[in-house]
Amino acid sequence: MSVNEDRGHAHDDNVISVDFRDKPKKRPGKGRWKDWKLGLAAFSIVFAGGMLALVWPIADLPPIAAAGLAPKLALMAGDSSPHFELCGGTRRTCVVDGDTFWLEGEKIRIADIDTPEISEPKCDAEYELGMKATYRLRDLLNAGSFEVRTIGDRNVDRYGRKLRVVVRNGRSLGDQLVREGLARTWTGRREPWC
Repeated sequence: MSVNEDRGHAHDDNVISVDFRDKPKKRPGKGRWKDWKLGLAAFSIVFAGGMLALVWPIADLPPIAAAGLAPKLALMAGDSSPHFELCGGTRRTCVVDGDTFWLEGEKIRIADIDTPEISEPKCDAEYELGMKATYRLRDLLNAGSFEVRTIGDRNVDRYGRKLRVVVRNGRSLGDQLVREGLARTWTGRREPWC
């Protein structure tokens, strides 16, 4: 009777027996030294990359007053303007919906408009129009430099978002969305879209 049959296993030609009690063969001294150097080099690269990732975003932050955005924040023109995508897990500079976006870590609600909801729409038509407004706001913000200005005496809304008007070349981007039928002028209360 073979060893496999003693342990209750039938012998099969397709089974490879491995005895884990065997000790691995030692490599010559040069091989271990080479492995040690490669390991140290890999660790150094990972460590340097991690340190760079921790410091990188901090070095590029613009100076913003501790109290929040200044009453008028003019963004730089040209290639240094921020690039907006739709918000995902990380919310630093991105578009939430047709009237809300993040700019350098500050959540901003466009104060002069109201757009359809996409997070809790009341009907399919509201969601579809809300998505169109969201994509259009992203495109408008990416079209070049703009200014973020305060309006009236309210600084933040009940959700903690900064209430601002977004202006490019003296024109409100919110008004642009209204002209395109993707938003309404803010009247002080929400009105249904369905």
